Amino acid sequence: MKPQNTLTDQRGLVERYDYDGETVVVADTPFADERVAVDVVDGTAIVVVTGDDEDAQHEIELPAGEVARAFINNGIITVEVKR
Repeated sequence: MKPQNTLTDQRGLVERYDYDGETVVVADTPFADERVAVDVVDGTAIVVVTGDDEDAQHEIELPAGEVARAFINNGIITVEVKR
């Protein structure tokens, strides 16, 4: 397993881990869980961060496959994709 760093900026870091039959995409955010929502639509993880003044939306392109689950825990967004 070798992580593939796909995005780095002030909003967090996104890495991709390829396993046999599964790819896991992980995004490390500096935000509390209650401020972040994640949903998957057509191969894209849509991350909405609720701010004090306004909300921000970010998109993470996912690899081809069936999304098994997407969740956030301690500011870490995890999306598991079955291949």
